Amino acid sequence: MPANKNELLQLYQVGEVRPFYYGLCTPCQAPTNYSRWVNLPEETLLRPAYVVPWQDPWEPFYVAGGKVPTFDERFRQYGFNRISQACELHVAGFDFEVLNEGFLVHKGFKEALKFHPQKEAENQHNKILYRQFKQELKAKYPDSSRHC
Repeated sequence: MPANKNELLQLYQVGEVRPFYYGLCTPCQAPTNYSRWVNLPEETLLRPAYVVPWQDPWEPFYVAGGKVPTFDERFRQYGFNRISQACELHVAGFDFEVLNEGFLVHKGFKEALKFHPQKEAENQHNKILYRQFKQELKAKYPDSSRHC
């Protein structure tokens, strides 16, 4: 496991690490703009580097302080769980910022043929739920100009 961003970038250059869902759901991570993050100047202090406007179907990994909307536990198993929470954060007025030196490592690569057999059924169920969820957000945040 890399101890810092420099070590992570060395592993990235030789193909030992890659962005999450790379090749499986590019739009789910594209707004993070990994090429921009990779090219940020090295710093010793962890700080926000740039703001990323939320867009569907972005699934950012995030750290939040203070009061944030809770995760909707109706989203079970695979599909639309992180998108739903990020969508609600966006509608509620939160902004997403990418940290200059921050990263998260997930052991192993996600590969299309290695998902559990129920993945597609779970995904379809949660897709229908997500459509309903977005309608519920309009009622929950009637004054918000943001939508998903």
